Amino acid sequence: METGEEALEEASRDFGRVFMKRPRAVARPHSVQDVAEIIRACSREGMPVTFRGGGHSQSGQSLSDGGVLVDMKGLDRIGDIEGDEIRVQGGVRWRDLVHRVYAEGFLPPALTTHLSVTVGGTLSTAGLSITSHRYGLQTDNVTELEVVTGDGRLVRCSPESHASLFDCVRCGLGQFGAIVEARMRLRRVLPRVRTYSLLYEDIRVLMRDLELISGTERFQYIDGWCLPVARDPWQVLSGELFAYRVFAVYLGVEWDDVPPDQDELLDDLSFTRLSGFRDYSTLPFVTRAENSSMSYGRLGDEAQLGSGTGTGSGGINWFDDWSQAHPCTEGVLPWGAFPSFITEMADQLPAPVARTARIMLGPFLCEHFTSPLFMHPPGEMIMGYGILIETPPEELDEVLPVLAAESRRIIAAGGKRYLSGWLDFDRPRWQDHYGDRWPRMVEWKREFDPRGILNPGGMPLS
Repeated sequence: METGEEALEEASRDFGRVFMKRPRAVARPHSVQDVAEIIRACSREGMPVTFRGGGHSQSGQSLSDGGVLVDMKGLDRIGDIEGDEIRVQGGVRWRDLVHRVYAEGFLPPALTTHLSVTVGGTLSTAGLSITSHRYGLQTDNVTELEVVTGDGRLVRCSPESHASLFDCVRCGLGQFGAIVEARMRLRRVLPRVRTYSLLYEDIRVLMRDLELISGTERFQYIDGWCLPVARDPWQVLSGELFAYRVFAVYLGVEWDDVPPDQDELLDDLSFTRLSGFRDYSTLPFVTRAENSSMSYGRLGDEAQLGSGTGTGSGGINWFDDWSQAHPCTEGVLPWGAFPSFITEMADQLPAPVARTARIMLGPFLCEHFTSPLFMHPPGEMIMGYGILIETPPEELDEVLPVLAAESRRIIAAGGKRYLSGWLDFDRPRWQDHYGDRWPRMVEWKREFDPRGILNPGGMPLS
C-alpha cells in the first residue's frame, strides 16, 4: 500500500476533473492473487475499495474518498490468440492489445476512441464504438471473465457458468467485482481503410441514409457529428456564435488489394455533398488518437457547404489534455425522437458550452446488444449522442448546469445515459435508469459484495 503524498495526490483526480477525492491508500497489484488478497483484507476491515484503470472516468467513478484505490494497470499480461479469441488481464491497455493482435491480422471488434483506457475499465462500463452498429459493445464480445468478488472470491464466469456474475460485472461499474481477466473475440481485419466524408443539411435525410447503411455490412465504421457553421465576425461579436449546424458522417470501409467501389457504396445515399475520401493503413486509423498527425480535424471549411475541399479529413480532434475538465454528457435515444431532440439542442445550446462542445452521433442496431445492464431504449435502432466538453476547471460553474439540463432532456426524450460520462444522479435517478432491473441488482450486490465495500461512490445499491 502506498500512502505518500505524491501517490495520493496523483490518485485524487480523474480525466473529468470535476471531482476530487483523496484515497486513504493506493494499492498496485501485479497478480490476480494480489487483487484477491487486497479485497479480502478490505472486506475484513469494512474498508471501501475502488478500482482504477486508465482513470478516464468523468464523474469520479475511478476515485476513492478515504478508501483504498486499487490501480489495476499492473495486471497487464496478454495471452496467445487461440482461434479467434484471446485472454487478457483486466489492466491491459487497449492500445497494447491492438498492437499485439494486429501483428497477426486481428482486431477487437469494438474499440473506444481512447485506447489508453483498460480492458477491465471499459468492460465495467460497456464500450461503445464507431463499429458497434455492426459488432455490438465491447462487453458483447466477451465470452468469459475471471472476477474477484467483494468478499475476495476468485470466480471464472461465462454464460454457461456463474451466469449471474457474468451478467452483472459487465456494465456493472465495479459494483459486484473486479474484472481481472477476460476472454474476448477477435475479428480478421484488412490492411487499409477508406473513409468517405459526407455532409448533410437535413437530419431526417441523414437518418434515412443511416438506416440504409446499418441494414447492410458495407461499412465497418460509422462516425457522425453535428458541426457548427460560423457566423461572420460581426455576428460573433454580437453574441451569435453559429449561423446553423450541419451533420457530417464518416463512413469507413476496410479493403485489401482492390479499392472500394464508390458508386456501389454511396449511390443510394442522399447526402448534400461528398467532401471526398481519405485512405489510411488500418493500424494508424484505429490508433489515430495516439498520433496527432493522424487525428481528425475540425473540418474547417468542410463545414461550409459547397466549398469543395477535395479529400475529407474525416472527424474531430480527440481530447488529450488532462489539465482541462471533461464533463462529457452522453446517451442513447429512441430513433424516432432524435430529429426533434437534436434540432432543439442546436438551437438552444448556451454559449459557454457551444464555444467548445463537440456533438457526436451514431446509429446502433439493438439486436447486437446482449449485455443485460447496458440500458437503452426499445426499438430496432437507437441513436447514440454526446456533448464532448473540454473546458478550464474554473468554467465548470457555467458548464455543469447546461449539461445537467441536457442529461434531463435525454431522459425526458425516452433515452438512457451512457454511464462513463459526467452524471448528476441521485438514488431515484439511478433507479429510474435501471427500471425493473434495479431490485435484481440490489440482490446481486448482497450476493457478490455483502459488506458493500466496492465502489461506494458510484450507484447506491447498498
